Amino acid sequence: MRAPFNYFALLAVALGSPLLGQSTVNAGITVGNARFNTARSEQAVTGIVQVRPRTWLSLSAIPSVVRVSDTALGQTASHSGLGDLPLVVAADHSFPGPWSPVIAAALVASLPVGNASCGLGSGEMGFGLDGGIGVAPTERWRLSASASRSLGGLGAQSALSAPHATALRLESGYDVTDRWTANLALGADVGAVDSTQALSRVIGAGTSYRIAGALALTVDATHGLTTGSPRWVFSVGLGTVFVGTSPVNPTTPLRRLNTGFVGGVGRSGARGTGRMVTGSC
Repeated sequence: MRAPFNYFALLAVALGSPLLGQSTVNAGITVGNARFNTARSEQAVTGIVQVRPRTWLSLSAIPSVVRVSDTALGQTASHSGLGDLPLVVAADHSFPGPWSPVIAAALVASLPVGNASCGLGSGEMGFGLDGGIGVAPTERWRLSASASRSLGGLGAQSALSAPHATALRLESGYDVTDRWTANLALGADVGAVDSTQALSRVIGAGTSYRIAGALALTVDATHGLTTGSPRWVFSVGLGTVFVGTSPVNPTTPLRRLNTGFVGGVGRSGARGTGRMVTGSC
């Protein structure tokens, strides 16, 4: 248990630095439901607290409470509790000129606070890398491409992606009005097939409504395109910042959905086999 406390200490030092005298603090909450197949589903309530010590730098903590359900031989077992805790350090840079290009990258350290024997979390420290690029062909239209991958352990990888794959996303957002934004997205895992989870291909859509100032409501959904994909995923969020928010595309539905399910289902449970999650919970 030494590692989690070390990371909490590092986060506390970062949040307590003099930089925070000029920082902004935002928060949000997302409620999501994922149906992976006929045997497994997951519900998650995921929060985010984000501090920006500089306009180009952000520090985030993403706690979650998850409920995992498995069905086998006509019986259903459900377990609920805390999921793993991702801590994220992200940076972005905007370039002047046509199409206003933006690049961004993030490092993720996921603390194994979930009970892996109950299917809640990965049971190990996880590290991940996330990056992307975005452009704005017009004032209202944004396009982005991004990718994420686990660098070690499984805790930093979304439950919606194969554990050792690279998750790719292509997304488009359009400001229909000053308050409403519509989004479309395609997501795909690439890399070696994992024995516990097949590569995923999904199509997604979402919308966000700016209530007042930075406060917004989001609704997102995806549908699987292959047998190895989650059948469907749905989430609703409220806040001034959201899980998966990126300067590359601030209204990206796939990032919001993927990050909302980082802390949940243990990947060692052979998803899709119908084997029931067991353990002392």
